[in-house]
Amino acid sequence: MRKILISIILLFSITLIYADVYKGAKFMKFSNGLNAVIKKDTSVPVVSVNIWVRVGSINEKQDQAGLSHFIEHLLFKGSKNYEGDLMTRNVEKMGGVINAATSKEYTCYYIDIQKDGYIEAIKMLADTVSNPLFPEDEITQERKVVIEEIQRHLDNPHSQLFEYFMQTIYKDSSYKNSIIGNENVIANVSRNNIINYFKTHYIPAKMVISVVGDIDVEQTKQAIEETLGKLKKVDLPTEPVIIESLKNGDTFTIKDKTVHTYLLAGFLGPDMASDDMYAADIALNILGSGKSSRLYRTLKEDKKLVFAISSSFMTLKGTGAAFISAVFEQQKYDEVMTNLIAEIDKFAKDGPTEEELTKIKMNIKADWLFSLQTFNEQAGQFGYWQLQGHLEKFQDYLKNIDKVTAKDIKDFMNKYYSKERLSKAVIFPK
Repeated sequence: MRKILISIILLFSITLIYADVYKGAKFMKFSNGLNAVIKKDTSVPVVSVNIWVRVGSINEKQDQAGLSHFIEHLLFKGSKNYEGDLMTRNVEKMGGVINAATSKEYTCYYIDIQKDGYIEAIKMLADTVSNPLFPEDEITQERKVVIEEIQRHLDNPHSQLFEYFMQTIYKDSSYKNSIIGNENVIANVSRNNIINYFKTHYIPAKMVISVVGDIDVEQTKQAIEETLGKLKKVDLPTEPVIIESLKNGDTFTIKDKTVHTYLLAGFLGPDMASDDMYAADIALNILGSGKSSRLYRTLKEDKKLVFAISSSFMTLKGTGAAFISAVFEQQKYDEVMTNLIAEIDKFAKDGPTEEELTKIKMNIKADWLFSLQTFNEQAGQFGYWQLQGHLEKFQDYLKNIDKVTAKDIKDFMNKYYSKERLSKAVIFPK
């Protein structure tokens, strides 16, 4: 009884703290299509400024493979009002942190800085994403840097396994495109082609600026209006294909210089607009998140078939995917697959126990809360979900996780999973 009471109190506390994330958050849309999220929080005298751009590898054609990632590198090499490394030096001088990241669906730039420098941070990032110089000498230098990253990527079995799996499970949509890109494209792409790709996608209607921290709301709004808000409205380019039809799975195998066998298996799932995404998160957590999960207990602890095993669901704006990864000895492949499928089949047939459901919901809620502890994380979550056009999913996530029942989990598994729909990518030792 005491454990139940503690759980109830903890869940209530999480809900209260989570609700505070939205307190004072203001959402704005400018006439040129730009979206902005501003939230004042004076608990710590720092600010996080994020700019999210809806461009990633899914937007690339074959002869553009890696351009989204390449441009992320180049934008820190000088802009109209901050030539060379002036922006980076300014941030460091003010004790801040500057960074960026590229994914299949977006590119994000951010500066975390003390409160006195945040208006300048807005101006610097805005200039970076609207007036880059793309100096020829910097393009030449960054080619080498990115090509080296591609080569390291090719030498990493985990990275390669992910690429093989995405190309195996996604046949119709652009999610099969690699984020890191193609060495030949990066080595030969012209400055004009880089600029044309930039101008196509770095437009206000594909941007969200998110500012969270110890700010003055009106000054922040004015700084955004005077920078990104003044950009010319541009029509949206053609959207990539992001919906994949449910179909039987495929298998890809390759031999490489590895000691063990690496497996990535999975099946297609719901897109971000579907409420099935909540059941997907819970189901894949029950199957393979942590040492008490079903796959870990059965395949690793009980039968000693694998060195490591886990599962998760990848939520995307388009068709998502369930992932199950494992590492084991090559001679155990058939036994691993037999037991893996048997365990998933059993879960699909019987569903979770109430104990499993309660525990995983608690874990998911705690993880969700921990992902909102800093201003950077809050600005990131606001920016990401606003960019994807599903801010309501972020706002109601915990409430919808609470609603999921054991029947919902069974319905999810039977709707999306069958052993025939399971796709696999496997790297065997040479």
